[in-house]
Amino acid sequence: VKDSKFMPSTMKPLVLWSAEGTPFGKLVREKLVELQICHVQIPCPRGSDNRQRLYEKTNCTTFQIPFLEDPNTGVGIFESAVIVEYLDKKYGVPPAKVEYM
Repeated sequence: VKDSKFMPSTMKPLVLWSAEGTPFGKLVREKLVELQICHVQIPCPRGSDNRQRLYEKTNCTTFQIPFLEDPNTGVGIFESAVIVEYLDKKYGVPPAKVEYM
């Protein structure tokens, strides 16, 4: 992975557990692409082994996607709005400071 102005080459790819066609997963994928964040998506359709792996990983009693893992910070979070907010705060470009006259 090459350095970009946003992401250093030492950054590990984020892991997105989701399923194609879910509007909530789409919001997270679009934010990852917008911020040019290297990531891996693990598909979790009904009946897949990945779905069971996510249950075991998160110790949840109900299935919920999307789930984002950030190996760079150790964070694991559910809820698309919370994930998007996390990505903006952690990896977004800080707003420019504007001085007014």
